[in-house]
Amino acid sequence: GDAAEEPEAEWAEVAITRQYCPSTDDIDRPLRLEIIPLMTDGRDALTGGMSITTGTVIPTPKEARTRRMISRGGSFSAEWLSKHFKVMNWNILADLYATESFFPYCEKWALSWSWRKHLILKELKSMTADIITLQEVQKDAFEDWFRPELAKAGYDGVYQQKKRDAIFHRGNYTVEGCATFYKTSRFQRVYKYVVDYDNLSAEELRCLPNPQDAEKGLQRASKGNIALALVLEDLHIKTTNGDQARGQSGGHLLCVVNTHILADPGFTDVKLWQAHLLVQTLEKDTTNMSLLVCGDFNSTPQSAVYEYLRRGMLRGDHEELQNDPCGLLEYLRIGHSLRMSTAYETCNGKEAEYTNYTEDFKGTLDYIFFSSDTLAVLAVSQVDEEAQLQQETALPSSTRPSDHVSLVATFMFREDAAADGQTTGLGLGAGGSPYHHGSGGSVGQLDAPQLSAGGGAADGLFTSGGGHNYGAAG
Repeated sequence: GDAAEEPEAEWAEVAITRQYCPSTDDIDRPLRLEIIPLMTDGRDALTGGMSITTGTVIPTPKEARTRRMISRGGSFSAEWLSKHFKVMNWNILADLYATESFFPYCEKWALSWSWRKHLILKELKSMTADIITLQEVQKDAFEDWFRPELAKAGYDGVYQQKKRDAIFHRGNYTVEGCATFYKTSRFQRVYKYVVDYDNLSAEELRCLPNPQDAEKGLQRASKGNIALALVLEDLHIKTTNGDQARGQSGGHLLCVVNTHILADPGFTDVKLWQAHLLVQTLEKDTTNMSLLVCGDFNSTPQSAVYEYLRRGMLRGDHEELQNDPCGLLEYLRIGHSLRMSTAYETCNGKEAEYTNYTEDFKGTLDYIFFSSDTLAVLAVSQVDEEAQLQQETALPSSTRPSDHVSLVATFMFREDAAADGQTTGLGLGAGGSPYHHGSGGSVGQLDAPQLSAGGGAADGLFTSGGGHNYGAAG
């Protein structure tokens, strides 16, 4: 009966090996694996065999899509372009969360890590960024895939997992977190530190007069989120005045922050709390340093988090301040002087239309904030039109491997742009930072331990005095 339904001529033998890698000739055809056990004398057994038929073979992922960079105008000389650096931020969607229940509209094979990891890598390489900040990177993916593959393209990388229990996934316990990569030809790492929101919360809330309030607040605020901060020295661009933090070789220092704020929409109070702990730490410990604060903030441009980071203050009547079940926000001294803008709003006059595009949510959650007094943004990559994102219902899809869209921006240190007479059309005023003071200092090569509240000289991380002589103390 079987022979009549499935004539033998329809199947062509392509190999008799234990392993087989499909070729282009196999595309759009299924493969059948015949497993034949052997007898002790080496002859084929007549029973116990198995036959497995695969789905149709699909072509390898296409080359990465080209993304047009949108410039703010101005004339770009070759010498000037050599001074800029490019930054890419992307939540790549951890394999842990790439499930059919979350994304029922996405083909199963397109959700698989073995497919997505190649597409992600192609997009990372195609952007040729000098600095890459990624969220939702599994520890095993960092060690086995991204670090070795990006090393071939000239990157070094640093990883920090979230403080959460490991999840059993595909036969192993794994965690996810943030990974930051940088081109070693352009930057050298001075030190890294971790902003541990849970530790900082414990320090802040310990001071409350009522221990029960402190315990309730801590339970609500402790979610395991972190920020990874890397201080990099620019190997190409030297500082031009004593007010700027500089490294051992005289290069500009850049603090690159990579964070993934809590996702739960019912916890807007905790999101704001985490954002506040972040700026509080950065204000204390990055004096005179240019800042890039990148990540998935899980907050729209209308949110309290966005308004606070962008404006340095928060309207007292902001609707999200009403959501404060444990009184966390009562203890916040809202206000910071970091003077940050976002790359997309500065270049486009508005944020990207979408950075997260799923069936359930479509909106902007990811940003590249930067020190607007010391850095100038020159261009940003165009984000896909909605029609493109809808081609396979939503993201991820067979050509877009994450539910988030990557953001890319090109920056330059402000005084270089001004010195080269390139301020026309770029809005590069002189700008004076409210936190520039004291004389310049140099930075030594070290790995700072994890930061918790109290920071500064008391931790032995930073020397006291002018506020920006960074060295290994104690």
